[in-house]
Amino acid sequence: MKVRLIYPEGGKFPLRYRSRIAPLGLITVAAQFPRDWQVSFTDERLEPVDLEERVDLVLLSAMTYQAPRAYQIADWFRARGAKVILGGPHPSVLPREASFHADAVVVGEAEGTLPQMLRDLQNGSLQRVYRCPEKIDLTELPIPRRDLLRGKGYLPVDLIQATRGCPVNCEFCAVSATFGRGYRMRPPMEVLSEVRDLGPYLFFVDDNLLLKRSYTEKLLEGMLALQKKWVCLGSIRIGDDPGLLDLMAKSGCWLMYVDMGPWLSANFSARTPNLQQEERCYRNIQKIHEAGIEVIGSFAFGFDHDDPGVFERTVRFCQRARLDEVEFLILTPYPRTRLFERLEGEGRIIERDWAKYNTMNVVFRPRSMTPEQLLEGYRMAWREFYSHREPDHAPRIGELTLQPQL
Repeated sequence: MKVRLIYPEGGKFPLRYRSRIAPLGLITVAAQFPRDWQVSFTDERLEPVDLEERVDLVLLSAMTYQAPRAYQIADWFRARGAKVILGGPHPSVLPREASFHADAVVVGEAEGTLPQMLRDLQNGSLQRVYRCPEKIDLTELPIPRRDLLRGKGYLPVDLIQATRGCPVNCEFCAVSATFGRGYRMRPPMEVLSEVRDLGPYLFFVDDNLLLKRSYTEKLLEGMLALQKKWVCLGSIRIGDDPGLLDLMAKSGCWLMYVDMGPWLSANFSARTPNLQQEERCYRNIQKIHEAGIEVIGSFAFGFDHDDPGVFERTVRFCQRARLDEVEFLILTPYPRTRLFERLEGEGRIIERDWAKYNTMNVVFRPRSMTPEQLLEGYRMAWREFYSHREPDHAPRIGELTLQPQL
């Protein structure tokens, strides 16, 4: 059987190098297909989809902003007689919508349902919706088919996942809305076994690799001998744990992506800001830098407490903290999140074109400024930070400098 896996285009982002980071989900699912099936992969961010290709099965994964394009591709291939399966975060929260464009929709983790789905496909009994009955055991996670990524021009970074989920359940977060609350960990020895076979640069895609200290410590102790350079997402609070921070640096961590969170935004917008909290952030960023780890700070604008002055105050913070890279986002109420439900109940959702749900457009009416002020302030923050940054102050992967394209 001939199978085509497709990761659809979803627009251009300021940090353009992100489109050169390979998607992990589809190539992990690819490992579950029978070896005698002809499986190939297209990342539309880097190469066009061959719409004239004759295939038996097309499987697409889509975030919300990718959904309209995914539906176009799905409709095209279905019209040509191929079976189409849609999965990923957006179809998981809106399976009925997705079902109009697919023969089957995967809700939740595909690894738990794909084997049965493929048997049904072969038997001619494909169901409309497949739901994983329970969270999968990560000890059974297949090793991704990284061979499918060769020659596509990705960054020289191998993606890997040690944990899944987040127990925090923030109002705006799509992770808990899609997969529920909870935090699961792969056995450290399984992760380390996979790491040994990968290249020199790794990106842990976990929502927060540092959430369980005992687990992280055991994993990083095993990383010490592997001489890898790695990146992760984590909390600024790591600066309060000098022991773990030191272990991160010694095991090869060179870059952290830190979501500064709405709590810091609220402090910027407060009439009487908590200067102690702000100083703690500065100190922790300094501690991370002193450990030899670079920091990408992520800031979202548009929370109810954000006023028109939040943009300038945020940029000043980033400059004083000497962040190596920043990513500014517009708060986006993804469907089925508590934020979306609240804003919809308040009559504040002003845009339902899913393609605009990409953190670069205003899709709701802010409380403390106009939509126009939010959009312009977001753009100003990008311009202001990067127009004053020292040219040699950008993170690098080997010889490659990670620069935004504004």
